[in-house]
Amino acid sequence: MTIQAIVERKRKSRKGKGFSREELKEVGLSFRQALKLGIPIDSRRSTKHKENIEMLKTYARELKLETPETEERREEIRTPQVTINLVEVKGIGPKMSEKLQKVGIKNANELATSNPKKVAKAIGSSEDRASKFVEEARILLREQGSDR
Repeated sequence: MTIQAIVERKRKSRKGKGFSREELKEVGLSFRQALKLGIPIDSRRSTKHKENIEMLKTYARELKLETPETEERREEIRTPQVTINLVEVKGIGPKMSEKLQKVGIKNANELATSNPKKVAKAIGSSEDRASKFVEEARILLREQGSDR
């Protein structure tokens, strides 16, 4: 199956030379992955069109590709089903634990699978700090899983 990008200019559509980096990024494909799969890329284009994104998503589904979303789901399955209190996560104390619980994150398992941007917004801190909390929760869960 070949795949062709669509380019729009002055209300006219035509077949393009390839997909833009923005379109690849939206689907979760890297430049290198796209080249290996034979997906045409036009590095000069910076636009992103909904039709191209949908086409790439369909193509990825047909090839059953590993995108970041499927890798995250697979990681969630691997995480042990032990419930760990938020206070046990490095850097989180009782006050931070309360803030996280107010936004619906009740334990380390839920924190480990949370989006750092959403966590940062909910607790009113930087995205870097929230990312560290999420990563520490993942590390703690891995350690607890290996202790069994």
